Amino acid sequence: MPEERRRPVSKRDEESNKSEGIDVSLPTLMSKVQTLQTSLQTKAKAEPAFRFYSLWDKVYRADVLQVAYRRCRANRGAPGYDGISFKQIEGQGVDEWLERLQQELRVGGYQPQPLLRVWIPKAQGGQRPLGIPTIRDRVVQMTVLLVLGPIFEVDLLPRQYGFRPGLDAKMAIRAIHFGITQRGKREVVDGDLSDYFNTIPHGELMRCVSRRVSDGTVLSVIRKWLKVAVIERDERGERRTTEAKDKQRGTPQ
Repeated sequence: MPEERRRPVSKRDEESNKSEGIDVSLPTLMSKVQTLQTSLQTKAKAEPAFRFYSLWDKVYRADVLQVAYRRCRANRGAPGYDGISFKQIEGQGVDEWLERLQQELRVGGYQPQPLLRVWIPKAQGGQRPLGIPTIRDRVVQMTVLLVLGPIFEVDLLPRQYGFRPGLDAKMAIRAIHFGITQRGKREVVDGDLSDYFNTIPHGELMRCVSRRVSDGTVLSVIRKWLKVAVIERDERGERRTTEAKDKQRGTPQ
């Protein structure tokens, strides 16, 4: 799923949204979504063993969908397997597009589409596979992140810097620098789990999620994302693989 990042709305963002025909009441939308997030996080913090059983209706809330679309739009990602771009969506009308997506989510008709696999060069040589979801799937993934993120945030340790709002690798490096220069530490351990995202076991991952989430629809959609097919295109044509589903391991994107 996409990483949640909170950033202020700039004048440039507002002008860009106006030119794209998008409603510009983002501060109001963000306020509503942050109120929801605060409520979920407060409950999670107060009751460490509590499992949230009613979350899906929050995933398809209109304000959550609007904020999720804006965040995906800000990343300016390429189209996925279906070839549909942000420009095409905005040409047809974002509100209408989001209303159709909301209806799919509400009635249980949503199904993830295949990922488009591309290869990007590594700094040390070689290539890294990258799975590009369709914009439709990216927006739904972001809505789930907006709802689940605050819940799991309270369970993380203070010194976990990866994939968290307001924290990044540079802050981790500064913390290490402080430990060396101010506290006299002299050793740094650099560890890495080789190819972890391609080998993470689905069963164990879902059991971890289920410790906090008992909403069956949310769990079902996450499982579908883990098992979605991957499409790769080259001069020989199009190939479809289901390695993650077949092996029950790895996250396709």
